[in-house]
Amino acid sequence: MNTFKKRIALLLALFLLLGTALHAVSAVEEFPDEDIPEDMMVEPTEEEAEPETPEEPEMPAEDEPETPADADSALPTVSTPVEEAPKPYATMPPVKKEDMPKPNADAKAEAIVIKSEGISLFELPAHESGVLTQLDAGSVVTLLILGQTWSKVKTPANEGYVPTKDLRFAFGDVQTGIGIVTASGGKLTLRQQMTTKSKALGTVKSGRAVLILAKGETFSLVRYEGKEGYVLTAHIKEVEPSTNLGLYTQVVSLTKDREANVRLRAEPKRNAKEYTKVKSGNSLIVLDIKDDWAQVEYEGYHGYMMAEYLKRFD
Repeated sequence: MNTFKKRIALLLALFLLLGTALHAVSAVEEFPDEDIPEDMMVEPTEEEAEPETPEEPEMPAEDEPETPADADSALPTVSTPVEEAPKPYATMPPVKKEDMPKPNADAKAEAIVIKSEGISLFELPAHESGVLTQLDAGSVVTLLILGQTWSKVKTPANEGYVPTKDLRFAFGDVQTGIGIVTASGGKLTLRQQMTTKSKALGTVKSGRAVLILAKGETFSLVRYEGKEGYVLTAHIKEVEPSTNLGLYTQVVSLTKDREANVRLRAEPKRNAKEYTKVKSGNSLIVLDIKDDWAQVEYEGYHGYMMAEYLKRFD
């Protein structure tokens, strides 16, 4: 008899447990996903809430073939005389936040010729191109495009190119440097004050050069196209004007009768950030070639391009 009662008790307990489970399931089904009460929801983890989307592997494009080009189309080794770097471009000392100067609202995009014997204004960024005019020491010109190697400038009568190392960008003892923007998002915001919530005065695309007027730990004061403002120091790479003026070189297509759009990248590798594209037929400055990649400068952009797409003019 005791055994019979135990079995009855066990069966009743099982029925009670089954009834409780069915009730829980029906309660959840009464609420669609968007209406489930908070106390019945399971909070997702940070990784589940915002899963990181893996970067798609970059497929070989027509402007970046897997096979090397013919040796005849490769650019010869770049070799140019190296001159002593001008003193105004020494690495800038850091400035404390409280000593950081204010942006000059009346700033101008200008440059001063510092070479004592004067310089030539060239039609193209190459010494072998035509000379438009001569510029005396102390001449002030309008800066159109700042480059680490060549800068495009304007006089009242001409537009042309001069070596950046022969220019200075501030009067008196004010020291200026050059910084290449390296922001991973593709651009860097120029701000009115030293905070990311400050008013945006403009943007600078990654790969372009700015003038560093004062370098701080978090923010630096820069000038770009005649505007002065603050940018995040972590996203600018301080450089000196190149004493290697490079080779003026044409971009070519590897396929006959077909135009190529060749990528100019932040680093010499296929998956590096793309700064811009250069169409075949255009020309740029080649500073160095290493491991099938060329370090180049193109209309203010600084980066790398696959060397098989470069051919020197005859």
